[in-house]
Amino acid sequence: MEQLNINIEGKRIRVLIGSSITDEILQLINKNHKDHKVAVITDSKLEKLCEPLLNSLNSLKPLLISVPPGEKSKSRENKAKIEDQLLDNKFGRDSVIIALGGGVIGDLAGYVASTLNRGVPLIHVPTTLLAMVDSSIGGKTGINTSHGKNLIGTIYQPDAIISDLDFLKTLLEKEFKNGLAEIVKIAATSDPKLLNYIEKNVRNIENRDTNTLLHIIKRSVQLKIDVIEKDTTETGLRQILNFGHTISHALETNSKYEGMHGHFVSLGISVETKISKLTGNLKDNDANRIISLLETLKLPTKIKEKIELNRISELMLADKKTRNQKPRFVILKEIGKVKTAGKVYSFEVDKAIVYKAIGLSKND
Repeated sequence: MEQLNINIEGKRIRVLIGSSITDEILQLINKNHKDHKVAVITDSKLEKLCEPLLNSLNSLKPLLISVPPGEKSKSRENKAKIEDQLLDNKFGRDSVIIALGGGVIGDLAGYVASTLNRGVPLIHVPTTLLAMVDSSIGGKTGINTSHGKNLIGTIYQPDAIISDLDFLKTLLEKEFKNGLAEIVKIAATSDPKLLNYIEKNVRNIENRDTNTLLHIIKRSVQLKIDVIEKDTTETGLRQILNFGHTISHALETNSKYEGMHGHFVSLGISVETKISKLTGNLKDNDANRIISLLETLKLPTKIKEKIELNRISELMLADKKTRNQKPRFVILKEIGKVKTAGKVYSFEVDKAIVYKAIGLSKND
């Protein structure tokens, strides 16, 4: 088992990564939250899969709350339903919420934990690759609306994150690949060595070799920790973690949250890599390597959905980096390095260049 630590505002958050480590949850609660009421928030698809884990927590008599799987569950309505169930069962400040699932559950349960009684302890138990390397790290919570993705939420740090690699063996192929896009993103913006490692170990990654996965997950998490410890509230450096997301969130919102987040992130990386090249910042070779790696990992790089350019422009305005009604993009200078100007990490780009990059990424 590997342990990393996140140190934010005087709080130390343990990140545990390894195989067969879910028993750490019971130990953690008994040590830090003895006699607290425990709720496990998950999705209906995971209930049976996680029976052994839930049985191991029987001594705590947890309240199990489940929502339908999928991005559409990140809604005001589901948040209210969960809160009502917790309050009906007399959950007060002496409560612990366990978020058991992928990014959707982490975002939703985290938002509930951050607002219930003005904040109760939260433990993330991510069950997907995407959640292990990205959404469980950093404290972002949120729900979606018709206006856009994650526009309502909080930044609320968990007490611990326990990533058991055994869950990755249960994922469907498309669910597993869903998380690879976020790993390519962090490698492209922050670590050329990690990108090299992924290029050389594609077969081991596809075969879900435990040691290979442990290496890329641990490195991806550490890279994200290095960023969020310097910028907890996304006012500067943390924006680099949004590379690919100005486009991806627009496409995802347009789809009405049909499809997988990593699918849209891969498309966003493809477009925004081209934007970096077309603005004269990124060399052809580096751009080609990033897009080629996405394709080698069998991630999408061509937009198949029909969408008008004006509609994409409209939806991009909902992105949190937007300033003065103009969308902004994280721009790559080279693999492992982004464009900066003082403490500015995202930039306006001429609409013609954005449209050209989207056009080059369309599946004609």
